[in-house]
Amino acid sequence: MLGDRLQASFGADATGETAWIWWVSGAIIALAAGRSLTLYLMTIANNTGVQRALVDIQDAQYASLVHGDYARLAGDASGGFVSRFINDVNAIRDAGLRFANNFTKSVVTVVGMLAIMLWTDWQLTLLLLVVYPLAFGPVIGLGNRIRKRSRQAQKQIGDVTAHLSEGFQAARVVKAYGLEDYQTERAKKGFVERSRLFLKVLTDRAAVDPILEVTGGVALAGILGFAAWRIAHDAASLGDLLRIIGALAIASPELRALGTLNSVAQEGGAAADRVFEIVDAKSQLALPSPAVDLGRAEGAVSFEDVRFDYPDGSAALTGLSFAAAPGETVALVGPSGAGKSTVFNLLLRLYDCSGGSVRLDGQDVRTLTPAGLRANLALVAQDAALFDDTVRANISLGRFGAGDDQIEEAAHAANAHEFIMALPQGYDTPVGEMGRNLSGGQRQRVALARAILRDAPVLLLDEATSALDAESEARVQAALADFSKGRTTLVIAHRLSTVRQADRIIVMEDGRVVEEGTHDALMAAGGVYARLAELQLS
Repeated sequence: MLGDRLQASFGADATGETAWIWWVSGAIIALAAGRSLTLYLMTIANNTGVQRALVDIQDAQYASLVHGDYARLAGDASGGFVSRFINDVNAIRDAGLRFANNFTKSVVTVVGMLAIMLWTDWQLTLLLLVVYPLAFGPVIGLGNRIRKRSRQAQKQIGDVTAHLSEGFQAARVVKAYGLEDYQTERAKKGFVERSRLFLKVLTDRAAVDPILEVTGGVALAGILGFAAWRIAHDAASLGDLLRIIGALAIASPELRALGTLNSVAQEGGAAADRVFEIVDAKSQLALPSPAVDLGRAEGAVSFEDVRFDYPDGSAALTGLSFAAAPGETVALVGPSGAGKSTVFNLLLRLYDCSGGSVRLDGQDVRTLTPAGLRANLALVAQDAALFDDTVRANISLGRFGAGDDQIEEAAHAANAHEFIMALPQGYDTPVGEMGRNLSGGQRQRVALARAILRDAPVLLLDEATSALDAESEARVQAALADFSKGRTTLVIAHRLSTVRQADRIIVMEDGRVVEEGTHDALMAAGGVYARLAELQLS
């Protein structure tokens, strides 16, 4: 037996009367080990659960943004979105972990101590149950204020993130214009404002413990007074009072922890509100039901009395009508603000027109599946968007599954193969963030290769050769002339020299067509196009 072995080990002093101490000691050690293991496993399980939930939240948030309306992405600063993915999610994580790891333990402890107190002296316990809830009124009020201020703080973090991103991306201009002090001062204002808002949250959070401390002191004083009266009337004993005080001593820290958890939960709730604003946002572009799957289009494009207003109410298109036949090259020219890029945005269905209709092969684009519509369109914009991957990967995004031969063929057509082969790793050279490892002209030619690889029946060129020198532009224009045969090509260009060979030139002004014809015919007419050409030549 354990008692005999202990007595043999410790001598005659370990009598039968004291052997139980060793049993209790062993039980305490076993219970402590079991509790420690349980706490460890619970913490690991909680941490794993919270992290997996955050991955799901971030995935849902990103999917909602990427698959959602383009207008939402174009209307807000990217730094605000980045902040929601990092700072807001971190706030949710911290709140979730603290809540998961501490809430159950605190509640179980408080409930257990409350049961002991009720069993010992239910009248004293009822007094506590009246006093303590009074403290949670101010605590809940503070929590609501913390939630509101946390939302302000999280939004301000997004503004700071946007400013930092803007400053780093515009580093060349900052250096060229000596704007270091200007940018530093702007950043400092953001940091100071962030500190001010965060201090308000901390101040509200700091008030929780003092409120609970005062309440605890009042409760203890009330217990002592009430207990003294009951002891004096033989309604309670000193032992009962000591048990109540002991249970209260154990429960009080957990009650304070629950009060603190409320403020933490409110901060996490404020961050969650911002995150789920994105996740729960409804698309403003209605999906057709049933949607038409056009398949591969022939390439007939038409705008019929199309009107479109910007979110601020200003008009971009005011009754635009024109048509492009399959295989025709149509150039859109006109002064800035005439609505040329809006034409591409509506054809891609990044926005819906306010009136009229945009059609592909006679089908209103609003009746087509977005994926099916855009599979028939290939866009090359002035700001060539490359991703932080290899040259090969960036070109292959035009058509997933394309082989190396097809990728290189597209690069040849875009006059890009020669410079790609001169790169350190050829087609496997990383282009860097937004293609920063390449020159502007190189980025543009990679983007052209991606569009050529897409092999879409409609090609959209939005100032596609603006970043090229004269020689490269001539070579790319020749390649595009070959590639565009049999395809409908819409070209936006400010340099009229790039649209001279178009089958038809549409001149836009104030969101509508004011002239239409070939280069020679428009020059002979002496109208808006001729005036623009004269201004460029002068």
